[in-house]
Amino acid sequence: MRLTKHTDFALRILVYSAMETGERLLSVQEVTDAFEVPRTHVMKIVQKLGQLGYLQTFRGKGGGFRLGMQPEDINLGEVVKVMESSITLVECEEIACRDCSSCQLKDIMNQAMDAFFKVLAQYSLADALDRKNGLLIQLQAG
Repeated sequence: MRLTKHTDFALRILVYSAMETGERLLSVQEVTDAFEVPRTHVMKIVQKLGQLGYLQTFRGKGGGFRLGMQPEDINLGEVVKVMESSITLVECEEIACRDCSSCQLKDIMNQAMDAFFKVLAQYSLADALDRKNGLLIQLQAG
């Protein structure tokens, strides 16, 4: 399974935000520069993460955002589920398939998807931060 770039950057923004200690607000421009991602993408992701409560956002001059929850309270499985609006591994309805009556591919793929989310649900953002230095280097390498 491959996550969309939208979800990938949402996770990166959460990790980046969690590594910022204290009350300093992060800016969209700072994240845009750090990950070399279009500003509009970062703005949309920050807005959605803010609406979901994962980030606190502040408007106006001197505004920005910071983590809205404790890292241990942010479940990675939940984040991926809400950021991936529609995950379908096999779209049988759109294909004229002669084997639909006996094909179990869709059920097998759904089981795989369930297993994927079950594993992700075991981890929080705090778990992803256990090796801060290595993770920061990986994030900056993109």
